[in-house]
Amino acid sequence: MTTPPDSTALGATLAAVPDPLGGGSVVATGRVTGVKLAPDGTASAILAIDGLPGRAAQALEAEITRRMRAVPGVARVRVIQTSERHQAGPAPEVDGLAQVRHVVAVASGKGGVGKSTVAANLALALRRQGWAVGLLDADIHGPSAHILLGIGTRAAATPERRLLPVEAHGLKVLGMGLMADPDRAVAWRGPMIAGALVQMAEGADWGPLDALVVDMPPGTGDIQITLAQKLRPAGVVLVSTPQALAVADARRAAALFRQLDVPILGTVANMARIDGAGGTAFHPFGRADPAALEAALGAPVLAELPLDPAVTAASDAGTPLATGPVADALGIVAARLRELLDARPA
Repeated sequence: MTTPPDSTALGATLAAVPDPLGGGSVVATGRVTGVKLAPDGTASAILAIDGLPGRAAQALEAEITRRMRAVPGVARVRVIQTSERHQAGPAPEVDGLAQVRHVVAVASGKGGVGKSTVAANLALALRRQGWAVGLLDADIHGPSAHILLGIGTRAAATPERRLLPVEAHGLKVLGMGLMADPDRAVAWRGPMIAGALVQMAEGADWGPLDALVVDMPPGTGDIQITLAQKLRPAGVVLVSTPQALAVADARRAAALFRQLDVPILGTVANMARIDGAGGTAFHPFGRADPAALEAALGAPVLAELPLDPAVTAASDAGTPLATGPVADALGIVAARLRELLDARPA
């Protein structure tokens, strides 16, 4: 007979692990957070390794994993390391998100699925429906918002050194593409990247916004964890093509956001088809199955977007489309998101 998972025993086990730097247990010092035990026996936790030498961090993770596995009912263990907690720099004196009603992340887990194009055009769709909207390009290594929106100027700062987002197409926009040399690579490690996200979000003068759309980088690392812990997002929209490889990465991203208690607002199936003459449709990444995609990601499919050459041309020119099948579909998505967000407690 299989032993049912025991979440109480899991918490007690971790509360008995001392923090190598002192101050009590790893739970008491906040070094271990996000402890969860799923019905299928998967135990998970987030481990901040700040201040620990490499070997000490590895030893602590091994000890935590060993103890979690020994808890009755635990079938598998997932420990996520992050090093942002103490190294990202001091928090801004003024919270730039204080007047932002909703922070909405757009993520994929994988690059190359058109996530940034969806994020920018979703922000524009919300703006066309009367909301005050900002767009934060959180992809430090590969920023693209400035290209998609045709922005050639740099972001400025106030005398108090608060960043001022650039206004374009009715949006307030900020990202590394508006701050660094666009021809030079930003070769930063995780803690610096996480710190940059916090600075651009909380240290910028966003003013009153109905929504701040955050274009997330690919992957499931420091910046995703920082988003959840620092920016208090209302939820995330996942973007994936119908291809099994892209769905697999999106599924891992969905699992991480759930572990971080970030609601999955819905999924956009991007580049789901090519519309041919006479109503003929081609499916370059496989035919989208909304029911299967919803089951895989645990979130409703908000739209199936075609692969439209007009969107590619408009994005390269920095003149986003306001009409056409993609813009129309994202308008429906924007309306649905407004309903979901307005229904949430303030």
